[in-house]
Amino acid sequence: MTDSETGVEMFPSGLALVLAVVSLGVGLQLVAAGSRNAVGGGVLLLVAALAFTALALAQGAYGPASEGALDLSARLGLGLLGGLLGLMAVRIAAWLSASSGVLGLLGLPIGSGEGVVVLGLGIGHALFGGIAFGVLYAYVPGGSYLARGIVAGGAGTAYMLLKVLPLDRHAGWFGLDYGPLAFVAVALFGIVWGIACSATIAWGARTEEAPISRHLE
Repeated sequence: MTDSETGVEMFPSGLALVLAVVSLGVGLQLVAAGSRNAVGGGVLLLVAALAFTALALAQGAYGPASEGALDLSARLGLGLLGGLLGLMAVRIAAWLSASSGVLGLLGLPIGSGEGVVVLGLGIGHALFGGIAFGVLYAYVPGGSYLARGIVAGGAGTAYMLLKVLPLDRHAGWFGLDYGPLAFVAVALFGIVWGIACSATIAWGARTEEAPISRHLE
């Protein structure tokens, strides 16, 4: 929505994208909850997510002609790929830390095969987080992919510690029921995921050989 006389956006497209991502995430959580009221509220939020997305795309300048190689469509694809690669990196880190006894030193009785799932990072969270990161990549503070990855990993860690572990997995606030230092492992895995995802998006921005960021003529 734009004021025709001043040319100023009355509802910023960046804010619309943020609201779309939040509505989508909460809506999916409510639908997954399964109760009648939760599903109804979730469907309404999913509709709102579509409306906010349409609002952002309708008033914003998107596409390679205005955004360059790393336009919205490229960021979505790269974010999805980055979320998957980030999950793979976290699983490797979890296996190494469990096999070397690091998780045991933190007081976490978690085997190498189940560590990531128990600590909250499943494939759904990783892929949705990657898509959200791709959409919001330009708005994430930090001048390098490393800094942006740490910020994204920190946001994901807060979500795991304050929502997934205490409310979804009933592991107590900050996962304290798993162990007094469970939050350390969650934070480390979150940062590993964030950096891997951010590096994937940044790779798409700086190389012409990135297949996802190459547009059809």
